[in-house]
Amino acid sequence: MSFTFAALDIAVTDIERQAMLQEVLELSADVHHWNEFRGCRMIAIYNGGGRMGGRVELNDGTHIDTTQGQFEYTTAGKKCPTIQKICQEKIFPFMSPPGRVTILRTNPHTGLNIHLDSAESEIGTLQYKYRIVLNGNIGKLYFIDKNYNKIYVPEYYNSYAMDGSHAHSIDPDPEEKITLCIGSPWHGEQNPLYTQLLEKSLFKMTVSRPITKTEWLDPAFNR
Repeated sequence: MSFTFAALDIAVTDIERQAMLQEVLELSADVHHWNEFRGCRMIAIYNGGGRMGGRVELNDGTHIDTTQGQFEYTTAGKKCPTIQKICQEKIFPFMSPPGRVTILRTNPHTGLNIHLDSAESEIGTLQYKYRIVLNGNIGKLYFIDKNYNKIYVPEYYNSYAMDGSHAHSIDPDPEEKITLCIGSPWHGEQNPLYTQLLEKSLFKMTVSRPITKTEWLDPAFNR
């Protein structure tokens, strides 16, 4: 099933979402790192090696790949019991395999840079990401269409899968945007529960794809 955006109802309650948000807000500044390419702060929650911080480059020109190895909760993730519970009970069961978990925090009155969450060579392949919006205006998320117009998502769906290989961003808003994000090594591989969630989706949309601009591509994917 191909789409750009699909709402997914995984039965996370408003109380659970508020509890997850509170856990994020209580995390100390030292567990955050700045992502220059996207223009936001990030918090690593669950990944290969349970590593904090951003991408780590090695002297031989390679990097530490947190999509591989033994997955563990990070120092920050271990302080978030509700996030752990939701991941284990409501998110990971529809993922084959479970993906890295990261929190994205976009400052008030600040948008994200338009970007792809994939390499240029991966455009059009299976590159889905899962998101739960914990705080902020959902309807500020948009995708770029073939005519370079912004195509916005509805404001009603705080839980969704999206095509990470499609150029996207969020517009500035007075409120901070805080999102729980899950990606590689999960890319949208089918399993029975995920198929069922997509079949029951209340909203899906497919946006025409633009010719990719160089500035939308994360240089990290070329290293």
